[in-house]
Amino acid sequence: MASDDPLQTWELRVEGRSHRVEVYGSVSRRIQWWVDGDLVLERRSADDKPRFSLKERPELGSLTLRFSGLGKPRRATVVAPGQLAGIDLDPEPGSPAAAYEDRVRAHPRRYALIETAGGVAAVVVPILVTVLLARLAFSIAWPDWDLPRVPFPDLPDLPSLPSVPLPDLPNFEISLPGWVREVLDKSEYVLPIVIAYVLARREIARRRKQDELRARARDRGRDAE
Repeated sequence: MASDDPLQTWELRVEGRSHRVEVYGSVSRRIQWWVDGDLVLERRSADDKPRFSLKERPELGSLTLRFSGLGKPRRATVVAPGQLAGIDLDPEPGSPAAAYEDRVRAHPRRYALIETAGGVAAVVVPILVTVLLARLAFSIAWPDWDLPRVPFPDLPDLPSLPSVPLPDLPNFEISLPGWVREVLDKSEYVLPIVIAYVLARREIARRRKQDELRARARDRGRDAE
């Protein structure tokens, strides 16, 4: 790929307008949005979820892009004016975004497992790093430093405040099942894994719906030609 070629390109005809989005660079990205052959927006952004709209062209709606945490392009979505949900543009065949969609579409269970494994790694890796650092700290013979003591001035005693009698509140005893207590005790470890799995399943369902929306948009585009 030449240096002046875009990293990722999407395009699709939506609501009678031909949209094309090009992304250059992987960190400080240069984003171009073309509509009916005209360059309507060119911005730089390092955000993983940039959203753009044009005050002078409200009829174009808005453009939202998504990149992974590692900066890989995922999708470009055009939202028509007055709509809450948008439609994903078609990624260029063979591009990184197209390969990502193919993986989600062809192997949804594998994709969900990989994303869940990422949630597990997010929990396990910090624990392992903490354990290794603790072992390293205890294995090093640190020298004894005789640090000088800093004299602090004597502060006057604070006046005693009157005690305020509080009414006796009834005791409420709530007995939780054992498995619920176990889950609550481990919630800080379980929650990232559950979130990763739920987001993966949501992305699979979203991909299927977007495939249907894009197929209808392509049919309308062919009929308009």
